[in-house]
Amino acid sequence: MQQLSPIDALMLYIESANAPNQLNPIIIYEPDTDNGGVVRFKSILQNIESRLHLAPSFRRKLAFPPLHLDDPYWVDDENFDLEFHVRHIALPKPGDWRQFCILVSRLIAQRVDLSRPPWEIIVVEGLDNIEGLPPGCFAVLYKIHHACMDGVSGAELLSVLQDLSPDGSGYRPAPDWQPEPAPGQYQLLFRAGKKLLSRPTHTLGVAKKILPILRAGKTVEKKNSAGLRVPHTRFNSTPSPHRAFEACFFPLSEVKKIRALAPHSTVNDVALAIVAGGLRHYLQAKEELPDDSLVAAVPVSTRSDASGGGNEISAQTTKLFTEIADPQQRLAAICAAMQENKAYLNAVGAKELAGLSTIMPGQMLAYMAKTALSLSGKMGRDLLANTVVTNVPGAQVPLYFTGAKAIKMFGGGPILLNMSLTHVISSYCGEMAINITACRNLMPDPAFYRECLQRSFDELLQASL
Repeated sequence: MQQLSPIDALMLYIESANAPNQLNPIIIYEPDTDNGGVVRFKSILQNIESRLHLAPSFRRKLAFPPLHLDDPYWVDDENFDLEFHVRHIALPKPGDWRQFCILVSRLIAQRVDLSRPPWEIIVVEGLDNIEGLPPGCFAVLYKIHHACMDGVSGAELLSVLQDLSPDGSGYRPAPDWQPEPAPGQYQLLFRAGKKLLSRPTHTLGVAKKILPILRAGKTVEKKNSAGLRVPHTRFNSTPSPHRAFEACFFPLSEVKKIRALAPHSTVNDVALAIVAGGLRHYLQAKEELPDDSLVAAVPVSTRSDASGGGNEISAQTTKLFTEIADPQQRLAAICAAMQENKAYLNAVGAKELAGLSTIMPGQMLAYMAKTALSLSGKMGRDLLANTVVTNVPGAQVPLYFTGAKAIKMFGGGPILLNMSLTHVISSYCGEMAINITACRNLMPDPAFYRECLQRSFDELLQASL
C-alpha cells in the first residue's frame, strides 16, 4: 500500500466531469507482412500479461479513506481483469485518417474507471487508407490517468511493453502474482486521523521552506510577468464533454534547419513557434485574433532521476508573440522569452512549492484551484494562459510490440477547465509530431487547424532556406 504523492492526488482531484485528466499516447505499428507476420489480438494479450510485473502500477487501483479525509492510496486490485483493460476494435472501410481521428476523439472523451486500475489500452485495426502508412497497420491507444504518471514516467511505463527487436528478447517471463490484501476502512480512517493531528506542525515546516523561496522569486516574477496580459479567446471557455483530436508530423531534420533562424533556439522553441503561427492563422481566419500575444503554459519536468512513477512537474508561462506577422521574428522572440523564463522557473522552486499541497487535504486544495481557474475564465485579463504546450521526447531508435514495428508515435493530453486546447509535442525516429486535443464545440474543425499548423511550419522552413 502506497499513498499518492500530493501532486498525484491533485492530478486526481482537479479533473471535472467534462475534463478528465488523462494522458493518451498513441503508437501505430506495421506487422512484418513480408514474413507472413500477422499480429493476433490473443498474442497482444499474452504479450502484455507477461510484462505486467515490470510496472506494478498496471495492477494497482485507488483506495479512498472514509469521507475523503486524506489522499487515496494505491492498493493491489484483487480482481484484476486484463481483458477489461485491453480492448479491440476496428475502423470501418476505407479506414482513413479522418475516421481514425474521430474515433480517437470519442475514445479519449470517455473517463477511465477509477474503481479499477486507471488505464486502458485500445487496439485499433483497419488503418488501411492513411497516407504514408502501408495497409495492415494497427494502432494502440493508451488511456492513463494523470495521477499515475507524468510525461517522463509515462514514457518509462510504456517502455516495458516495447522491445528493441522483433523477437521480443530482453525481458524475463512474469512470475506468479499474489495481490497484497487491501486495507480496511477503519485502517484508512486511523491513518487519516493521525495525519490530521500532525498537520499543524507540518504546516509550520513547509512554511519555513517556502517563504524564503517566494521572497527570492518575487523580483524575478516582476521582470518576467511584464506584458504577460492573457487575452481571451474561444479556447478559454468551459469545455463540453466532447473532444476533437488531430496530429501533424514534421521531419526533425527540417526542424533543425529552422533552429538555425534563431541562435540558441531549441526544438521546443521551434515547436512553440509552429503552434504560435498555427494559432495566428486559425484565429485570423475566424476574425478573432487578439491584438495582444497569446500565452502558453509550458509544463516542465522536475524529475531528478529516471526511477519511480507519478508526477514531478512544474510549469512556466510564455508569450507566443502571435501579434508578430514575420515567422522568423516570432521564433526569435519566443527563444528569447524562453531563455528569460528559465531564471523565473529556478527561482520559484517548483518542487518546494509542491509542499503546499501537503498542508491541507487534496480535495480542499483542488477545490481552491478549480475555483481560481473558473473565476479566471470569467475575467479575461486574469487568465493563466490560452493553451497548454507540453513536450514529451520519445525514442530515436525503432521499437517493436508483439513483433510489429512502431512507425509513428504521438498522442494527446488533457484539457483544463478554461484552457480547452492542448498541444503535445512528441518525437520518434527522426519525426516530430504536434498533437492537438480540444473541446469539439470550441474547435469544430480540427482538420483546418492542422492545415494552419502545416502552413506555419512551411513558412518557417521557407525562411530557413
